[in-house]
Amino acid sequence: MAFTVTNFKSALAKAGGGARPALYTISLDHGKNTALSLVSDETIMCKATSIPSANIAPLAVNYHGRAYKWTGFRTFDNWTTTIINDESFSIRNKISEWMRLISGKMDGTRNTLVGSPVTAGLRGGYYEGTAKVQQITTDGSTAQTYKFHNLWPTELAEIPVDWSSDMIQEYTVTWCYDYWSHGTGASETNIVPAS
Repeated sequence: MAFTVTNFKSALAKAGGGARPALYTISLDHGKNTALSLVSDETIMCKATSIPSANIAPLAVNYHGRAYKWTGFRTFDNWTTTIINDESFSIRNKISEWMRLISGKMDGTRNTLVGSPVTAGLRGGYYEGTAKVQQITTDGSTAQTYKFHNLWPTELAEIPVDWSSDMIQEYTVTWCYDYWSHGTGASETNIVPAS
């Protein structure tokens, strides 16, 4: 079969021109403390992220000197976002406060609600939230939704300051989560991790 540019362009046109990496939205919901969730103006400052990878680790089983690979457990890598810093540091302050609530103060004291899952409705003393990445089509509709469950910040990266730079500040945030779910459109269908 001969391949032509016309066939390629026709197939690409049928696919909506291909998914665009710049067409997406992010939402971050703290869950227990709405003051720490990102409002719509703040989510616009989330400059870059990624759609999560899917991993199943192989388990090697040896038999008569040969290794055979069997399917292992599903794993979920950490998720990273790049955020444009605003002059009020509003997003960074929220994430920093979220981390402080998880770890407590430097002198070892904690908010009494953090250690009380019954009264505060918190599992294991963590303030876990959710996040969504929605891939948008060129006509503005939502094509795919990825939702991160039981999410919390594990690393708030440095912000370089430099007299010779005129760039807008950016920083990354690395998030841990238990698993992600995925679906078409604005809905998501749970994909439960292997037990």
